[in-house]
Amino acid sequence: MSFLQGASNIMDNELDLSALRGFRTVLREGSFSAAALALRIPKSTLSKRVADLESHLGVRLIERSTRTLRPTQEGEVLAARADRLLGEAEDIRRALGESGGTPRGHLRLAVPQVIGNLLIGPIAAGFRVLHPEVTLEIHFLDRTPDLLEEGFDGCIRFGPLEDSTQVARRLLHGQAMLVASPQLPGLDSLRQPQDLSRFPLVGLATVWSGGLPLQKGDEEITLPYDPPLRLGSHLAVRDALVAGAGIAALPGMIARPEIAEGRLVRVLPNWSTPRKAIYFVYPSAQSVTARLRAFIDHLAQEMGGD
Repeated sequence: MSFLQGASNIMDNELDLSALRGFRTVLREGSFSAAALALRIPKSTLSKRVADLESHLGVRLIERSTRTLRPTQEGEVLAARADRLLGEAEDIRRALGESGGTPRGHLRLAVPQVIGNLLIGPIAAGFRVLHPEVTLEIHFLDRTPDLLEEGFDGCIRFGPLEDSTQVARRLLHGQAMLVASPQLPGLDSLRQPQDLSRFPLVGLATVWSGGLPLQKGDEEITLPYDPPLRLGSHLAVRDALVAGAGIAALPGMIARPEIAEGRLVRVLPNWSTPRKAIYFVYPSAQSVTARLRAFIDHLAQEMGGD
């Protein structure tokens, strides 16, 4: 049986989407280990899926060596068609279970950790009350997922957006404010941004390019930024500030409740970081089901405002 005959057979009768997705991910990631991590499945499971796909087609799709892998000629032919096949299958999957525009079925979504920990619980609970026939699976990811590759219906992203092929709806504009514990010594001497050099700063452990941008109306300034304490999340930064570790720029959604309770105070209140848009992103206009549209509308209503 030729490769094309085998391919025709598997497309017509035996197409295993998980195996095809696994094959495509291996080529994109460059290794079975990286692909298994991206797909969140054991490496052994992924290897078996690709092996089963090769067995069904009757050809070898990937040439493996101890250090590298590359697609065979037949693998290149299948890879060129995999995106279209998986995209069409995803469109069909999204459309299933919906009749007459009534929201029902399953949504798999991704949100940043800070939004997930602070906001998404009550938002998801409220949505389930309104739409009990929709089930939700919400992952907390600080990286940007490949929506089609990883099977997500959509995700929340901080702008700007780089992928012009995706569709986005702006939820709100957010910005960070400078805050500290009211017991931090010397706060009464803090008059202008340059005075921050005399205080310990707290920041995120992620790689930071450039300085700390601040703005007041039309005036903008970028300060040197090398905090001696860097932590893995905004929530950990918040807790460190409450404990008196220094000053940090915290998103308003985190800072405001602490300010209201008196645990933090805003410093240099006329200065803040530039506004940054928060979006809900989904693969395409055609991928919007009634359940996804209902969730986006609910999310926008609950998160509306700065």
